[in-house]
Amino acid sequence: MKKFLILIPVFNEEEVIEKVFDETNPISNSWADLLFVNDGSTDNSKKILDKIKSNNPEILISHKEKNSGYGSSMIHGFEFAIQNKHEYLITMDCDEQHQPKDLIRFRDFNFEIDVVSGSRYKLESKSLGIKPPVDRVEINKRITFKLNKKYSWNLTDSFCGFKRYKVSRLKQNSFSENGYSFPLEFWSYAKFNQLLIEELAVDKIYITDDRSFGEDLDKKRKRFKYYLETFYKAEKKFRPLLNP
Repeated sequence: MKKFLILIPVFNEEEVIEKVFDETNPISNSWADLLFVNDGSTDNSKKILDKIKSNNPEILISHKEKNSGYGSSMIHGFEFAIQNKHEYLITMDCDEQHQPKDLIRFRDFNFEIDVVSGSRYKLESKSLGIKPPVDRVEINKRITFKLNKKYSWNLTDSFCGFKRYKVSRLKQNSFSENGYSFPLEFWSYAKFNQLLIEELAVDKIYITDDRSFGEDLDKKRKRFKYYLETFYKAEKKFRPLLNP
């Protein structure tokens, strides 16, 4: 196993998987293991990933029979990195909103930092593609403000999935949030485990504005409530770590 692991969660990304792989693998194959986690896709994602694997045996593929949620793919990647003794884990999305060229910047960032968190809202960040959906920007700002006020942080983007984690600071079986609110569980874990966090500017890229969060979470108020419920639950779980 290599020092770095790159995790790419996949759910119904048949149109872009090969492009993402073709752009990512040449950059990372000399220094990172590449793991795709297929979260029960119902399109041709599984077939395409199996084809990639057959032509590139070194690529790691994990297929889940049923869709379990974004958080479940993240948890799977965390556990895989811990069990296989990787030193650093980089996570990036498979929807072309994260640029593979930035992997080098995450790789080379100060190795003492526990969490290097991508931010689409730093001054250096550029806006590419279509205009971001208003509801997502608003919810991100509200949640980020709440985290900063609660934890005395200075985050600018609490939901970017482009991150680098120091694996030694991740504890097995710590996470349980399988859905889109996984970042709220992680931020609480980061606070109460006293992880060092720094943001790294990445470009803000939106290819489409029709992404669904499933069921009634497409409604802004219910999605915000869902995020807060996860946050409060994580606070109860992780806060005692400060006073064992």
